[in-house]
Amino acid sequence: MTDHRPPTGPVPPGHDRHRIGLPTSDSPVASVVVLAWRLGEPLVACLEALAAQRDAPPFEVVLVLNGASGEARAAAARVDGAVVVDLPENAGFGGGCAAGATAARGRALVLLNDDAVVAPTWLAALHARARADDRPVAVGSLLLGADGRVQEAGCRILPDAGTVPRGRGLTEDEARAADLLRSRPVDYCSAAALWVDRETFDRVGGFDELFAPAYYEDVDLQLRLRATGRPVVVEPAAVAAHLSGASTDSVPLYREFLGHRNGTLFARRWADTLAAVPAERTDGDDPLEVLPPDLGAAPATDGDDAHPAVAADYVRWLAAEVARLRSEAVGAAVQLGELDEIRTELSRLQAEHHETAQASHAMLQHIEHLEAQGPLEALRSRWHAQHDR
Repeated sequence: MTDHRPPTGPVPPGHDRHRIGLPTSDSPVASVVVLAWRLGEPLVACLEALAAQRDAPPFEVVLVLNGASGEARAAAARVDGAVVVDLPENAGFGGGCAAGATAARGRALVLLNDDAVVAPTWLAALHARARADDRPVAVGSLLLGADGRVQEAGCRILPDAGTVPRGRGLTEDEARAADLLRSRPVDYCSAAALWVDRETFDRVGGFDELFAPAYYEDVDLQLRLRATGRPVVVEPAAVAAHLSGASTDSVPLYREFLGHRNGTLFARRWADTLAAVPAERTDGDDPLEVLPPDLGAAPATDGDDAHPAVAADYVRWLAAEVARLRSEAVGAAVQLGELDEIRTELSRLQAEHHETAQASHAMLQHIEHLEAQGPLEALRSRWHAQHDR
């Protein structure tokens, strides 16, 4: 049985010093667009996996240096055969992909994160699925985490605009038993490893700058692609190991801000579609029905949020978060003061209980002593006690 999984294991000595020769073509069927921002060695692993593709259609690699760090540039300098697009500033995910698409010559765009390592037959599997009779407008990959468990086998959208990766956390055997490891239509697939029909991508306008610099732009794009009448499908034979969020792990607050901001914009634009989504959705549900969006229904949030001025929105969001946390801290301080009063009262009641328990114990002992003497002896003892004074 052919192993379709990406290679794993230790990096051999000297591995980081050799050059990476990528395939080239005068007439590429596909253009694999890789954004390079902050990562070094993960980018090397990504490009080496592309160099090792088997049975793939003619393809080129468009490497976008998206305001890249020195580490990413050093990794890119070891590459031969790539079409390099050098952007001095980070244009965001959608902007970087748009720059790569401008330089691409393929009939399909294949978007690939720099923290993804694809299996040797990955591109061949995407190509075969894209040529199937249902003519999908986009084909997503089976994404696996570093632990080998499923990270995503397509995604579904919830009524509140939340998104859920199908099969997340399952082993491949568990995902297969749940019928998730077959090609099928889905709401959308992550753009971490996504084949897109180039002509339709251009026709719908590509990624919308509304969602710059990142998050929800791939969800929005694929709903607009699906509105043309063709499906988005997942192809589990196209496997990619993905270090999800590796580029932005060091800025979790920024990720949270972008997710909240862009999720709100997405929910406004696709309100009619989301309103028709069942309250409870499972991995087995059919893809949601896409209603053509009102592209003017998701105005920018307060202030100028065109990239890169999203920083102004971020500052406002941080200020609001600080105010919220301060308010919660004041509330917590009040609760602590009330707890201190309760503790004081509890200590007093415990001391009172202790004294009462001691008195009760002494009284019980006295009663037992009197009962042991009998009624006559008790009276006699009392008479002596009174007359012996």
